[in-house]
Amino acid sequence: MPALTTTERKRGAIIGAAVADAASMGFHWLYDQSRILTLAPSNPEFRQPNKADYAGTAGYFAHAQKNAGDLSQYGEQHTTMLKALAQNNGCYDQSIYETAFVECFGYGGSYSGYIDHPTRDTLNSFIIEDNNAVARALAIPFDGTDTLKRKLMTKILGNAKQFNGQTLRKEIEKAIRLTDDEDHLVEHAMKMLEQWESEPGYHGADDTQLPALSKLPALVALYAQQEGLHEVVESAVRVTNNNDDAVAYGQASANMIEAAIISGELSLAVDAAKQEQTGLAAPFVEQALSSLDKSTPAVTAEWGMACQLSIGFPSAIHNIATSHSFTQAIQQNIYAGGDSCGRSILIGAVMGACFGVGTENGIPEQWIHQLSDADTLLTLVDQLLKA
Repeated sequence: MPALTTTERKRGAIIGAAVADAASMGFHWLYDQSRILTLAPSNPEFRQPNKADYAGTAGYFAHAQKNAGDLSQYGEQHTTMLKALAQNNGCYDQSIYETAFVECFGYGGSYSGYIDHPTRDTLNSFIIEDNNAVARALAIPFDGTDTLKRKLMTKILGNAKQFNGQTLRKEIEKAIRLTDDEDHLVEHAMKMLEQWESEPGYHGADDTQLPALSKLPALVALYAQQEGLHEVVESAVRVTNNNDDAVAYGQASANMIEAAIISGELSLAVDAAKQEQTGLAAPFVEQALSSLDKSTPAVTAEWGMACQLSIGFPSAIHNIATSHSFTQAIQQNIYAGGDSCGRSILIGAVMGACFGVGTENGIPEQWIHQLSDADTLLTLVDQLLKA
């Protein structure tokens, strides 16, 4: 079989992450490995979420609203990054990603389902900062009435939900002149906008859980072998997990995905994790590599099945180092229990990049067809990789 092209590996990384998440969702946060094995001794993937599976044992049934083939909140974050990149011709922009994130997970957003702790804290931070920004804008001295000042603020906020940059400024001016064609009102609105846009920073939670990694596959695929990769990875991680350790795990994971895309070698992908500059990831890689005589479920039971990066990251490394196919890796991840969806994004991206789509050891075409919204995923992937 001919070697995969770089584009095929990028496609495998992005699709692999989404497929792995959806395949794992049915047993997500079931912490009883023996229960999972009893319920699904051979094919644990794409199980219909069932509250009865969690009864009388350790676990949390979070996905009552979901059906087999749906994405977890991790997979939705992955898709959100895809959409943000597609909106900007394949280029990462923090503000566009933040807007896409809020439009997906925030009040009235498109996402319906469980909201995890870092996502909830991030959304709350956005709301607080928006309120503070409005207060700053309204505090600017104005010689008109309060009613008129708030009218200007309404036009700013309404257009800010749809536009950014110079386009936003043009649309605000257009909206003002439709009702109040006066230069001084447009000038004051621009001062208000400047205050509203100030202090962007990051609103992410001070958190070191696995959602930090969920947005990385598409970002790495588009920025692989570019100087700006680590800068955009740090920004994307901090949008939801504004924590130095979370960034370090994100950089190590990005190194792995990039190495898988470039080389197609699992061993080189694992080794790349140790190149993270702070050195945080290296001991966890060594921990995983020192236990290759055990199964991934066995080591995960020892190290922990929870959502923390310090627990999920070595489990994912061990899985990648001991698996020989995409199917094997994802099934072993599910049997490992606990936060299987959180680990699945990194595992699916690396395995998908190394083995591709539809190959003997790659992502099964049938699994892609089992995704509830496969068409949207494939359309976005094709759009981005042709950008």
